[in-house]
Amino acid sequence: MSVALVVVTLFIIGAIAIVLARFLPKHESVERTERTAPQPEPPPMPQSVVEPAWGEREKAEFSQLPEAARCDLLFSIEERHDDRSAALLAYALTDPSEVVATAAAHALVARGDRRAVEEYLAICDDERKRSMARTLRALFPDLVIAEPPAEPNAAAIPEPAREGSVAARPRGAKATLVLDLAHLRLHDELHTIERADSGGMLRHLIAVRRLLPERAVGATPALDAALRDAREAMNAPIARLVMTLNRPRPVVSGKDIEDGAGRLALRSLLDALLATPGEAQMPVATGEMRLLAGTVDLDELDRARARLENDAIGSALPWVINVQLLPTVLLVRGEELDILSQYRARAAESLAVLCELPVAEFHRVIATHSDRVLDTLLDNALAALTKLDAEV
Repeated sequence: MSVALVVVTLFIIGAIAIVLARFLPKHESVERTERTAPQPEPPPMPQSVVEPAWGEREKAEFSQLPEAARCDLLFSIEERHDDRSAALLAYALTDPSEVVATAAAHALVARGDRRAVEEYLAICDDERKRSMARTLRALFPDLVIAEPPAEPNAAAIPEPAREGSVAARPRGAKATLVLDLAHLRLHDELHTIERADSGGMLRHLIAVRRLLPERAVGATPALDAALRDAREAMNAPIARLVMTLNRPRPVVSGKDIEDGAGRLALRSLLDALLATPGEAQMPVATGEMRLLAGTVDLDELDRARARLENDAIGSALPWVINVQLLPTVLLVRGEELDILSQYRARAAESLAVLCELPVAEFHRVIATHSDRVLDTLLDNALAALTKLDAEV
């Protein structure tokens, strides 16, 4: 009996082993399959199809930017055809600065949205409408904008005598422009000019920009504001030009020396200057005074203003105008020292020749060509200013 019991026990154990060997792998495979089976992808999160509205916060941020930065932003979105860009451009039409408003109008017309510009000009004040219409017609000759009727007391004035033309003032009229060195970080300005020596004429563009006047003798607040705006509008292209000079072989493009905001600011400055009766009386030097002052020929500026209407962005003509605006006489310690007259005359002559070149050739020449006489005249002027800075 014991042998039979052992045999039966062994048979049962073998049967169990066979069953386990047959079924366990199958169960493990099922479990592994169940564990590794890919889970269904969760449904995608719903995406908003409407961007947040361009509202009060964006308006406040835009309004806090400097004028030149506002213009740069508007020109940068000129080719973007989305609702937010359109809203920003429409808002910028109402900017307190006419330069910014004109930049917005330019961008809107360039992207084909003339209706927004026409609707704004229909409701803005007559003075701004006349000024913006004149500028936009120069940029877009086919643009039709109805100007407001002339004021009653202007009806008897011949057309050429308006807007500061030669006929509106005596021939040979001059204005006196001033740069106050006491309020200028002269050491930093001189250091920037000195570092910009690349072997070409680019240093002279930077020097001209750094020494531009900031106010006019006997000027209206509007003219002084236009002078400051023109100086500020050149900050962005000059910053790009300084970066260009850090390259081993500078290659200049139009945006490195001028942009749309700078052109609009220069046009507005000339309009304000030509519409203001000239005041050619030089300031009287006193012991505490530290000024650069100089007279400018309004007839020359009027002729240059007419040529500027159709001149390409980045050309030589704006720099001819900037040179003509340079103050020439250093007023300090009760003395009058003529340190920039020869430089201004030579720079205007050199740049006037370059006006005859195609724009791309002008860029190549100023990056590679040196005028040793002009370099020496600038070095002499900078030496006088450096001496003044060292004595303060």
